[in-house]
Amino acid sequence: MEETSQRENELAISLEDRYIGLVVFESTLWVFLVGSAVLGNALVCLSLYKIRGFRAPQNYYIACLATADLLFAVLCMTLSLGVLIEGQWIFGNAFCQAQGSLTFVFALVSLFTMALIAINRFFKITKSVAIYRRIYSKRNILLSILVAWIVAIALATAVFSFGTKAFRFHPGKNLCFVNMNHHKGIPIYTLVAYGAVCFLVFPLMLFCYFKAYWRVRAHFAEILNSSLARETSGSFADEARITRMLFVTLIAFLVCWTPVICTDVYEALSGPRSLPRQVYFWQVVLLASNSAVNPIIYGLMRRELRMAYKDILTCKA
Repeated sequence: MEETSQRENELAISLEDRYIGLVVFESTLWVFLVGSAVLGNALVCLSLYKIRGFRAPQNYYIACLATADLLFAVLCMTLSLGVLIEGQWIFGNAFCQAQGSLTFVFALVSLFTMALIAINRFFKITKSVAIYRRIYSKRNILLSILVAWIVAIALATAVFSFGTKAFRFHPGKNLCFVNMNHHKGIPIYTLVAYGAVCFLVFPLMLFCYFKAYWRVRAHFAEILNSSLARETSGSFADEARITRMLFVTLIAFLVCWTPVICTDVYEALSGPRSLPRQVYFWQVVLLASNSAVNPIIYGLMRRELRMAYKDILTCKA
């Protein structure tokens, strides 16, 4: 316990004693990430709402993901900006518990939504239209999104079963995170949660996209010399492009989250606050970047969304 307190004090001192150039750099970077996440995800939500062609029920998953990222940027990342400017947590315990639990909720919603998108792509590409429409009705899609939010909130609330101060300001991460020292069950809870993500959820998503990829490949091999198939392959090709775009968002998710998972698992095993501050800082930068990168991927890979962004920004939509 004393060793942990000493490491936390060292991290707190390194946060408070940054030279002015580093304060400006880190704060400016954070403002850029917050602004990009808010603007980008707001554009995605508005595009899906205003542009009639984007109102297909399957796009509700993209809207859900954008909503979670937008709320994370507005409700959680802005508090961390105050920390980077002031060099300490200035918002009190209530806001600390709120930021920690909301970060937990939005991260889980993003993860669950990515999994739902992968499963949706699997059924869309590999199964018949009749099967897909029977499973992915508007009602079922909305129900699956509701379940994702309920489960995420339940898992975040479960952390408070270890005590009312389950989250504590982490001076390395510039945000409130699960307090590994608060209860011996919290490191176990963290390891079990990340174990489920690494060994169940991630493999499931990769399996779904792998099967979709092979179905796309087989489909285009079949239509190579078939004039009839060429006439009906346009919609399939469009779905293949959408699947590729969503797979890229999964890769971005994995790139941003793998270092986060590795450092958190390391902390759970070796003790809290056991890494240098800059390791924690860039870990959280990657976490925040994931909230900003998806709208960029959508715009780069879908001309329709790119044009929708332009229309909204120029008030034409």
